[in-house]
Amino acid sequence: MSRHAWAEWVESPEVRNLLWKSKGSLKLAWESDKKDPKSYPLDTLAALAQIQALVEDPRWPRFLRGRLPKPKIPRSLAELVSEKDVKAIWEESHSGSYEDALARAAGTNHEEVDESCKVFKGILRAMEAAYLVGHFGMELLPKPKVSILHRRLDEIAKAAGIGDQTQKGFAEFLDDLCPCGLKSHGEALRKLSSRYPPIRRPKR
Repeated sequence: MSRHAWAEWVESPEVRNLLWKSKGSLKLAWESDKKDPKSYPLDTLAALAQIQALVEDPRWPRFLRGRLPKPKIPRSLAELVSEKDVKAIWEESHSGSYEDALARAAGTNHEEVDESCKVFKGILRAMEAAYLVGHFGMELLPKPKVSILHRRLDEIAKAAGIGDQTQKGFAEFLDDLCPCGLKSHGEALRKLSSRYPPIRRPKR
């Protein structure tokens, strides 16, 4: 496989250029957040969110202009707390997947009641954090225990249409764009594989 082969697999030239250009802004955001290591890396989160939004829709800045949603009075728990936010916060504090946690919390094995309750309490803590963040500000996000860089760059790769590349290809994608400082992302990939299905793409 040739160097930077992941870039050849991105069909849109506009998206390909965007990914290359995002490296600098992502590094600046990461360096800024490293100055306060005890807090949530909000600058990095904002940079990653902007990159993903532009990859998904290059019209994103213009599309949002003048279209801020009106506040809505919640009529259900699902409207009060976004499960998407609960999932994101839970996965930033655990090595497994949110879906697996839900299955473990279901308590189908009555011999493991304590373990099921423990997992459920973890989900409740993530729900409480999602509520605070959703209604009172991003500053209340708990500090992640896993790398938001690797997890969200994985989401960006999928949005760019290269989520099914080989593990070697995705490691190269991280080597090229991730500012975390790792020289090789093999170990990071192993951690991601515990949460997501293995990344595969036939060799070309």
